Amino acid sequence: MSELVNARDANIRKNLLATASALALVAYIAATDTAKAENTARPTVWIDLGGQMETVQGVSSPLSAPFMGIVPDPGSYDLDIFSRNQRPARFAFGFEGALNFSPENSNWVFMAGIRYGRSHTRRHEHRQGEQPIAHKYNRTTTVPVYARPFADVAMKYAESHTILDFKAGRDVGVGAFGPEGLSTIGIGIRYADFSLNSDTQISARPHIGYAFRPRNNRPFATFYQYFQTGHFARSFHGIGPSLSWNASAALAGNADAGELTFDWGANAALLFGRQKAKTAHGTQAYHLTQQSRRRSGYPLAYPTRSYHDTRARSVTTPNLGAFAGLSLRKRNAKVSFGYRADFFFRAVDTGIDARHTKDLGFYGPYATISIGLGG
Repeated sequence: MSELVNARDANIRKNLLATASALALVAYIAATDTAKAENTARPTVWIDLGGQMETVQGVSSPLSAPFMGIVPDPGSYDLDIFSRNQRPARFAFGFEGALNFSPENSNWVFMAGIRYGRSHTRRHEHRQGEQPIAHKYNRTTTVPVYARPFADVAMKYAESHTILDFKAGRDVGVGAFGPEGLSTIGIGIRYADFSLNSDTQISARPHIGYAFRPRNNRPFATFYQYFQTGHFARSFHGIGPSLSWNASAALAGNADAGELTFDWGANAALLFGRQKAKTAHGTQAYHLTQQSRRRSGYPLAYPTRSYHDTRARSVTTPNLGAFAGLSLRKRNAKVSFGYRADFFFRAVDTGIDARHTKDLGFYGPYATISIGLGG
């Protein structure tokens, strides 16, 4: 009897083992077919188009002169009118595009991209003080003096930047951030082109004095008037090796029905290029001393002071950047938005009379739309 029971148990175990093996084989085949279908369905070409709004830092240095520090008559101008009206534009707007190619059955990705931005502004402020009053005789009679203190600042500024990237990357972390996650290390070439131009015109009359004509005892104005102009053109062109890391992890959904992913990355480059600066500025001061209506003019208080300089130097500029954002993706389409920063160290010569380098930075939000083709 025991032998029949043992034989029956053995048959049951064999049947269970055969069933489990068959199910495992079917699951493996299904998984393999699904993976092949996913690989086949994955686009081989991605086209990215988008735009960005960036804060720009490190692009200029303001003009200064001794007359800007003179304490003016009440109401004529405040002491920061000159500096605040020489500020460049706060934001730069631009577009970006990229072409990504990933061969079938390969973890390699090849990318070519461009990012372009520009900013420009015009500023003009005129501040004028009250008309002074001349006291005649024993200060009991007053007569207006027909001249007023003032300050006037006009500035035009334009900046543009272009960044080109060519790189090859390999996915080194398949599945590290989930089944749809990616982690790609890329190496390549980065080219950067920066251009900055500004024109400034400043005039100021901080004080109004007066004297009396001997014949008719009428007052006439006496004052110093200052003029300053400046033109500056600065640029940097550089190219060099780059290294990048881009990663993505799924937060919700799936690629077929719609998936939300968190994207992040970092980049570094070493650019070898040419840094140029062309500066020209001049200052004049006039003193009005005429005592007759027939004699007019503004005699020079001191000779015109001007300075012209052209500088060019070969430089090595390190570049560091990073980004983080979110993407809403379906199989062949993706919408992304996030925040990005790129800094180029000692990239621009913003000096006026002598070389003085500053770090050039771009940081702000971006948004892109991507379309997948092939696969």
